[in-house]
Amino acid sequence: MISMKNTIRSYSGKRGCMCGCQGSYNEGERARKLALTELTKNPDTKLEMWQADNDTTDAGCLHVTTDTRIRALYLNRKGIEEALAMGYVAVEFH
Repeated sequence: MISMKNTIRSYSGKRGCMCGCQGSYNEGERARKLALTELTKNPDTKLEMWQADNDTTDAGCLHVTTDTRIRALYLNRKGIEEALAMGYVAVEFH
């Protein structure tokens, strides 16, 4: 399971741009916990990863996109390791 201490922030918004103009980012524990629960229960959730500068910055995210919404949870390196251990297959972000 992914530990809350290895999550950084969540995002929820409309499809398209994720700059914050169509949704919102939230670093609160409650928002991250809700996103973690929702994403780990959804079989369509994907894991993307990228190079992180250190252990505290985001190294990737779990996300799901529907016809109208995007839901994402950003993870640090340890969170990525936990997601991989849960069976998620990582797709490297380009």
